[in-house]
Amino acid sequence: MRLKIHNPCNQFTKYYRNYNLFWDELTIELNKKYEVIENRNFEDAHKDRFNVKFDSMIGDVGLNLMECEYVIENLDSGDFYVLSVADIMSQCMLYEKDNPKLKKVLISQFIDYEVKHHAKENYDKYSPWIYFPSPIKNLDEYYFERKKITSFIDKMCFWGVTSERPILKYFNKSIFDGPNYMGDQDKYFTNLIKYKVALSIAGVGELCYRDIECMAIGVPIIRFEYQTDLYEPLIPNYHYISVDYDKTIPKHNEIHTDRLGDERHSYQLEQRFNQVKDDLEFLTFIANNARKYYEENLTSPNRVINTLKILGL
Repeated sequence: MRLKIHNPCNQFTKYYRNYNLFWDELTIELNKKYEVIENRNFEDAHKDRFNVKFDSMIGDVGLNLMECEYVIENLDSGDFYVLSVADIMSQCMLYEKDNPKLKKVLISQFIDYEVKHHAKENYDKYSPWIYFPSPIKNLDEYYFERKKITSFIDKMCFWGVTSERPILKYFNKSIFDGPNYMGDQDKYFTNLIKYKVALSIAGVGELCYRDIECMAIGVPIIRFEYQTDLYEPLIPNYHYISVDYDKTIPKHNEIHTDRLGDERHSYQLEQRFNQVKDDLEFLTFIANNARKYYEENLTSPNRVINTLKILGL
């Protein structure tokens, strides 16, 4: 089988985020199994979309790929596959949805009611996938450092951009640290592993890199139940500490997003934290299950193997 890989990258994006490393891993594995042509070098990958056109497309515009997107074209059959880590439903995911040659679209931020709304009768082509941490470095050192800690800070924590997360201003500082301190990457993770629990709040997409990073380093996260589906499901109160999703949480672009919540919603998360913070057996249970999920689904080589399994390649 002859394949052509389309994925924009340059010297700025190649080591930008962890998924950029994944694109390389996936390409290497495909090269082992098939005859592969790479269409990946794009000078403006860090600031512009990469327009791709090929014969089996039915639209005139082509696909406009971001650096977080990857297209596999079968040169023999004309079939193609789209993989996307985009925070929102993108042109690359949707433009060729009516094309019978489009066989599968893997989406990291897969919210079922959103996908149904956009994909309509083509819903079956779309599949939940996996998600990624942000750093390109291995996080195991922080996981093993946390294992040495015997007493944790009795709070939940979150550090990140506040302008897009107004809910953060409502948390009680007696049980919450954040959100402004960040520091460099090493300081961030060294500080994070000292806490009992990390708070998970959506960014642009519901899934956040921080969630996967916490799974990697053994810090249990607390959040409203995920709307987002992954291919291997994250189970509430098994992989993460869960609060039932509150439909009064405001919407953005027709999607409920906890980052826009108010004191009613922060209070629910605080209540849940107070219920579990002294149950060290439960917190360890969550952390161990999340770490196992991370190892089995979100690390190499498993994440490549699982991706090819979903694609049937």
